Amino acid sequence: MGRTAVAVAAAGCGLAMVATASCAMPPAPPMSPGAQPAAAAAPSYSYSPSYSPSPSYSPSPSPKPPAPSVSAPASPSFSPAPSPPPEPPSQSGPAEPVGDGKVTAADLPLLAAVRRASAAAVPDDDAVIVINRGPEGAGELAWMPDDRNYCLAVIREARAETSCKPLPKSWARIGIRLVAKGATTGAGTVFFAVVDGGHGPYGYQGATPPGPGTGPVHDATAAFAAGRTLSLLTYERPTGAGTPGEQYICSADNAICFPALDAYVG
Repeated sequence: MGRTAVAVAAAGCGLAMVATASCAMPPAPPMSPGAQPAAAAAPSYSYSPSYSPSPSYSPSPSPKPPAPSVSAPASPSFSPAPSPPPEPPSQSGPAEPVGDGKVTAADLPLLAAVRRASAAAVPDDDAVIVINRGPEGAGELAWMPDDRNYCLAVIREARAETSCKPLPKSWARIGIRLVAKGATTGAGTVFFAVVDGGHGPYGYQGATPPGPGTGPVHDATAAFAAGRTLSLLTYERPTGAGTPGEQYICSADNAICFPALDAYVG
């Protein structure tokens, strides 16, 4: 075929494309199965909205919680330590005076002064122990309702001062139950001592004599029904006087000695 025929054929094909697609390019041959791309799987969605507020939603205010009640803090609970059981009543009975400690007719003014001024009950005359009979209406009397308690009366110029107290339950010096101030007078201080056993008479002992104004030691014996005896002592020292130094108060047989301190409670 010559060039003129080819051109005519091409022109005819172009005119034919206007009317039909028969002159389109033949389709490409199909691809082999191994070369075909796998179709992409569409993603799977499962969506369920949990909350979709309405446009007109207006949350109501939460109720106000009640104010907590305020109360005073509770006191911590505790169990107090049990009190020791009370001591059983003493079976000793009241003390009785021995020998010169018994009341005589000359001692009645002293007893009258004590009974006028004492707030404590004064026992009958036979239970009162005379420790000191001083001049001009002075003296010291005592009584013991049992072996655990005492009353001491100091009389000066017909006026009495009485004190009633229990004896200490323990003491540091063997045989010395109590050494304490009994009463203060115009001239000095009267001291009172309770000593185990009837070892009188008692007096001062030491390298130096008692200081000026120091009165003698007076003593009497108190006896109980069970046979126990106690020595009751009084002595007077000037008010404001210093310590007696090496001065001791001892029984006549030296079985009992103790320092003449201002106050000694064991």
